[in-house]
This record gives sequence, structure tokens and C-alpha cells, in this order.
Amino acid sequence: MKKIFTMSILTALVAIMGIGCCACRKGKNNKSLTGQKWHLVRMMERDLQITPEQFLFTFSVDGKFSGQAACNQMMGEYQSTERGGMKFSNVASTRMLCREADLESQFAQILDRTTHYEIDGEMLMLLSNGEMQAVLKAAER
Repeated sequence: MKKIFTMSILTALVAIMGIGCCACRKGKNNKSLTGQKWHLVRMMERDLQITPEQFLFTFSVDGKFSGQAACNQMMGEYQSTERGGMKFSNVASTRMLCREADLESQFAQILDRTTHYEIDGEMLMLLSNGEMQAVLKAAER
């Protein structure tokens, strides 16, 4: 009987903690997509070892994005919905040759496949039909 009571208490505590955590995922303490610099930290299930100046992007309220990729400037347009839908278009970049050019190409392909996004705290996740493609972290100002 004592074990059942203890298990019930533990279950209740876990449920309460889970509910509390869900509140933070519903917009509380989340960064805004616009007015923020975002730094690419993860792409296709692998962490990236890049400098803070590389892959740093901003999204404007007028539907444009721009930033520094590995060595090239990258820019384009995006459309987002209140429900998290996202579509990139007219993605372009300068054409300087650099060692990380393959990362730039892979990131451009990810943008092309992106169907929606989620923001959880300081993390911006780009997804394609529910599958994680890239993670960007809010950069220090």
C-alpha cells in the first residue's frame, strides 16, 4: 500500500512538472523570429563547428531574410504563418569560393525543403514535413 501511495505521488509530481514545462513551449520566453539574429548550430542531425560570424541570419517583418553564410552573403524571401508554416523563395548568395562552400549549398537545400518552423526559447528549428532540418540559436546582441 505504501509503494502504491509513493508511486502515485511521484506520478503526480512528474505530471505537474510536465505541465509546467509545456507552458514555456507555448510562447513564454520564446524569441521572436524577426528583430533577432540567428546563428546556425545544427544541420541534418549534426552539430556544426563554425565561428559566431558564420551562418548568422536575420528575418525582417517585410518577409526578407539575409545574412552571412560561411564566406558568402545569403539572402532571399520567406513567408511564415501564425501556425508555424514557412516557405523560402528567391534564395541567392554571392559566389566566393571557400572551404565551407558545401555547407552553404546544404543550407540552401534545407531552406528549399523547409515547410514550417518552431521557436523554443532561444532555438529556431527549421522543419520539413515534421523532420528536423536545421537549428539556429538566438545570437547575443
